[in-house]
Amino acid sequence: MGCLERNQMKQRLPSLLAIRYFEAVGRNLSFTLAANELNVTQAAVSHQVRLLEQELDVKLFTRLHQRIELTEKGLELLEVSAECFEKLADVTNSISKGKRTSRIHLSVSPLISTHVLMARIGEFLDAEKDTEVIIHHSLAPPNEREAPYDIKIFFSRTIISNESFEFVLQDKLIPMCIPALWRKNKGESPGNFLKQTGVVHEFDYQWWESWCEQTGVDKNIVRRGLALDDPSVLLNAALLGRGVILGSKRFLADRLRAGELIAPMGEQDGVDIYYYLCTNKTQRRRDITKLSAWLRSAITDLRHE
Repeated sequence: MGCLERNQMKQRLPSLLAIRYFEAVGRNLSFTLAANELNVTQAAVSHQVRLLEQELDVKLFTRLHQRIELTEKGLELLEVSAECFEKLADVTNSISKGKRTSRIHLSVSPLISTHVLMARIGEFLDAEKDTEVIIHHSLAPPNEREAPYDIKIFFSRTIISNESFEFVLQDKLIPMCIPALWRKNKGESPGNFLKQTGVVHEFDYQWWESWCEQTGVDKNIVRRGLALDDPSVLLNAALLGRGVILGSKRFLADRLRAGELIAPMGEQDGVDIYYYLCTNKTQRRRDITKLSAWLRSAITDLRHE
């Protein structure tokens, strides 16, 4: 390749600094978060992205009132630049014979964290020693207001038809309590039993109201009692005899088998919930792909237990 040809290739490449700043903004979908990550001012990031847009003569972001979105061209450039930066990091890591720790932000519900991750995440970390997994607890479906994530597992009360969301698990919430509560009120109708024992809610009345709709029990009966915002505290409240909870048939199966809890109204009537896995579309890193595959495998094992 001659000098002229090399110079022409060089002229076609934009500033590497501008690309780096753009990649951080595109990955975080935030100028503020990108600036924090790069340890520079937000003004510096905005300036570099603006220069890049001017140089390419194309709009990379759509700037809305309180958020930004990648344009079609911006998404195309982000996918390529993210892949190039990962390859560059791999090469420099290999040359220097150093170790580069990758960081994955994983958003999951507390139940998934307790019963899947805490029990088995060591398997993944032992196999991927240069990977750090940051776990964020969230009950919300993917939305524009939450912190950026690389992988997210969330639940829905209804089946979702969306190619971006991969179905991984179905569960059912059923009434559970300690055996002593049932012995005191054995033979009562479901409505009278709940009146006598009381109920414990997770966050609000919606779960119990949904159960009442399915079973024909008066909703007013369950519109009272404790309301807790932590599944582990909810379980503890049930074990201490504070009332009847709507517990996970799948994740609390061991408690039922051990006789610590019972399902006084049977295991058939319950509130179905569906778990889905999704990944950040702007991330195509190998470590994220590996963790996603491991999560699928771990959840598949859970389904077969």
